[in-house]
Amino acid sequence: MSLNKVALEQVVRNQFIHKISAYSGVFISLIILQLIAMMFSLNGVGMSSGGSDFISYNLHYYSGNLVFVFTMLWVFIVSIIITSKAYRDEDFSFVSNRLSSDLSNFLFIILVSAIGTATALLSGYLIKIILIPLQKIDMFYYSPISMNMASYVFVGILTAFCYIFVCGAAGYFVGTLLRLSSLFKILVPVVFVAYTFLGGMISEVSGLATVVEFFYFESSLLTFVLKTALTVAILLGSSVLIFNRMEVRQ
Repeated sequence: MSLNKVALEQVVRNQFIHKISAYSGVFISLIILQLIAMMFSLNGVGMSSGGSDFISYNLHYYSGNLVFVFTMLWVFIVSIIITSKAYRDEDFSFVSNRLSSDLSNFLFIILVSAIGTATALLSGYLIKIILIPLQKIDMFYYSPISMNMASYVFVGILTAFCYIFVCGAAGYFVGTLLRLSSLFKILVPVVFVAYTFLGGMISEVSGLATVVEFFYFESSLLTFVLKTALTVAILLGSSVLIFNRMEVRQ
């Protein structure tokens, strides 16, 4: 047995394949959350109206934005869950170390982010299909897909994936902090609840406002992708460093 040398790539691949089957239940939760978000979206995400003496109109706007928000929350929670002790202990069934465990987790986060992005974007079309038999739409307005339109679709997919992937990296980092000390198990929920109740004062909470502006107001796609890659690298790299400083099987 001492002559058998297992490559890191092989260990990471085996762990990743195992996690796809072992964590398959998280995809069921994704379907449930997205269905709930779609039900709320059937009432529309906004409307406008107008008219004159002879005519009036009502415009209802439907999109998968709420589904996208729920998907980001789902990826965030899933990334926290896979850092828990129960999930970490499963990695010890393999000949592995913490580096291979982290790398397989990163691959799993990329996978769930890609699946979440695809289903969230497709949900917008599914919402419109559901609205037809409900007779909530009298007329569709759409633009045919052209070469220029295809480039916009690609940009939209890439941007959506970046947002979701950042949420996954943030969730993994938060999960790491929760494992680091029991103090963070109290501090993190308190901070989250505080920001929730202070949502209307976001302009006064400079830290959160800065984070939002750092991504949302970026007009260059290349710069946005670089910002995302840098943020993900910092979050995941910090998680690796923190886990490596922990005691064995902590």
